[in-house]
Amino acid sequence: MTSSEPDRSASRRTLLRRAGVTGGAAVAATAANATPAAAATGAPLAIGLANQASNETVLYSNAPGATLVLQNDNGASLHLKRQDVTNPRWGDIHPTTAGLAHVTTTSTGAPVRNEVLTTANATMLVPIPPTRVLDTRTAAGRARLLEGANQIDSQGRAVAGAWLLVHLDGIVNYGDGLIGNVTVAKTEKGGFATVYGRGAAPGASTINWWGAGQLLSNGVITQVGAWSTANGDYYPDTVAIWVQKSATAVILDVTGLLVFHPESAVINNPKGLTADSGTSGVRADVIKTNAERGDREVRSGA
Repeated sequence: MTSSEPDRSASRRTLLRRAGVTGGAAVAATAANATPAAAATGAPLAIGLANQASNETVLYSNAPGATLVLQNDNGASLHLKRQDVTNPRWGDIHPTTAGLAHVTTTSTGAPVRNEVLTTANATMLVPIPPTRVLDTRTAAGRARLLEGANQIDSQGRAVAGAWLLVHLDGIVNYGDGLIGNVTVAKTEKGGFATVYGRGAAPGASTINWWGAGQLLSNGVITQVGAWSTANGDYYPDTVAIWVQKSATAVILDVTGLLVFHPESAVINNPKGLTADSGTSGVRADVIKTNAERGDREVRSGA
């Protein structure tokens, strides 16, 4: 026994002596082959099998360290039962369809439910080394094109009206967005281009030019989409560029990724998301499922 163990034991005994039922949540405590614990109103909570309290159990301790320590080597240490909360109060934590909610209040005292952000319901920005994913001026620079390779002229320019679809394979797996830089060169005349990830092409532009022979660049933040061919081939992690009005060479560099989990940025982690057994395989399945939620649009084409 270490020197800290007696203190923890004393704190635990103090906690159990002072824990009382003061008023409608269910409290459960389990131990192998133990007699069911008592949790009657006004009485202390004792360790045992399932407990049902009439309202809430208050745990109090003035000893150093955590007031409550949960450990279960054979299952979940804590299980919050899913239920509809119609009257949230400040400080409440309860499960929701999106994950976990924490309730705070406004300056007027009105309760406000906030979702706890996790890899199941939120994205994060992961910087990556600046990476060129498209350069229409060279054959190697066009290697990632799923669509649009036949819309490049002899000078390496995307022709007016060209639609280029770039696959980010090896850079991100099941990403949600990207941050980067788009450049136009050898412009034919005035025109503009739009970089986007999902749905129909937006009417707004990402970069504009106003004459021939220009070299211009602009920062870009956009969603990452998915592409499905008529043959059933599916490509996650694509970004499109629509060139309008005039021909131009197009260069796209990526410097950051918006992802559900940092391991989705596979350029930083060559192993990426694998389907191996164990924790990594489970994590990969969860990330892929979340990344392909119902609101994730998939383009279809020939």
